[in-house]
Amino acid sequence: MFKVVLVGRPNVGKSTLFNRLVRSQKAIVNNQPGVTRDRKYGLGSIADLNFILIDTAGIDVSLKECTEINTRQQSEIAIDEANIIFFVIDGREGVLPAEKFFAKNLKKKNKPVIVLINKSEGSRGLIGLSEAGILGFDDMIPISAEHGEGLPDLYDVLKDNLKKNNKDIKLNQFISDYKNLPIRISVVGRPNTGKSTLVNTIIGENRLVTGSTSGITRDSIEIEWYYKNQPFCLIDTAGLRRKSKIIDVLEQDIVNDTLKSIKFSDICVLLVDAHQNIDKQDLTIARMIIGEGRGIIFAANKWDKVKNQNDVKNNIINKLSISLSQIKEIPIVFISGLHNKGIKKLFDKILNIREKLSIRVTTGKLNRWLSTIIENNPPPLYKGRKNNIRYITQVNVRPPTFALFMSSPNDLPNSYRRFLMTSLIKGFNLSGVPIRLILRKGNNPYVEK
Repeated sequence: MFKVVLVGRPNVGKSTLFNRLVRSQKAIVNNQPGVTRDRKYGLGSIADLNFILIDTAGIDVSLKECTEINTRQQSEIAIDEANIIFFVIDGREGVLPAEKFFAKNLKKKNKPVIVLINKSEGSRGLIGLSEAGILGFDDMIPISAEHGEGLPDLYDVLKDNLKKNNKDIKLNQFISDYKNLPIRISVVGRPNTGKSTLVNTIIGENRLVTGSTSGITRDSIEIEWYYKNQPFCLIDTAGLRRKSKIIDVLEQDIVNDTLKSIKFSDICVLLVDAHQNIDKQDLTIARMIIGEGRGIIFAANKWDKVKNQNDVKNNIINKLSISLSQIKEIPIVFISGLHNKGIKKLFDKILNIREKLSIRVTTGKLNRWLSTIIENNPPPLYKGRKNNIRYITQVNVRPPTFALFMSSPNDLPNSYRRFLMTSLIKGFNLSGVPIRLILRKGNNPYVEK
């Protein structure tokens, strides 16, 4: 059985990833750096790939004390006996000087190195995604060890590395198994919009306590459910009030629990009361969901009690198109959670959004699209000089994330960047989901010089 070693700076999430891959809590996880000191072994697995996984202490060459020297030696032993190295960095902090130095030492080992950009969920993770290339390794994968994002991509790269190194591996129907993982759906919104009632109606039982008083739900409750043979994990959450109205510690903990549920979801159903106008707090919640890169569906609840439905519908659509312009054609459904109206349409939209979030566009298609765009609408000059856009590729899914290589990314106007994103959405049918476009300096990285 082959061996894989986890290396990286302290507190980048190595032990969290170790626990996930060995499916236990064998490694202590704490925000305090330096918790792991010895080599820790476990039987790791991703789908049909089984391997010995080694957790190591964080790299810090500046420490000279006896304990730290012994700890570093333990890490070196683990690296020497491993077949493949997982180099973990923090996507929210980017590449630090210590990691550049450590990368040079790893290259001397002449072993396959896979750079794992951890904590890549949300917009803050884009820092590491844009900087990882300077470490000089071919394989770079954005992941979230905390809730398992990026493991399918890791599986593919790990399998390829094993084949290159003539390791005997057994293949199975991993892709089809992955597609059958539960889709995590959080029902979120302000207090008393009918979130628990909606979940009870969906599953067909009074699983959750409901009532007319706001604030009944405190913990986020997860419930398994199936629709069209697809497993779902429905998450009922506590209502989110404005920050200025949160005065006690308990409510702050409740809010943090709801925010954690948003981060760990695939798609969020933002429930609003159709009787009321869309509130500033509704838009604040929507922007948090979009900022985390999660799919979002607006659900106007209690629709059966609305009298002037056409006027209310037009007002909601116009409000969202103006206030949430970063998502084109944001999905909206009009439902009654109490009377089971519009539920089928809601889940059909969820499946559609899930498919768009997971879309992969080939590099060839992207660059053919880019050539046409640049030919018809070239980027504006900057101080009389041409800003050459050279290449585009997709670097991540959920949400779809694209890297654009050009001569001077800092000089590209925001208006032209918005134009490119709008064109991407139209060209590849990405309406209704958040997308990201990272600007990078440089030539086509896939052309040999």
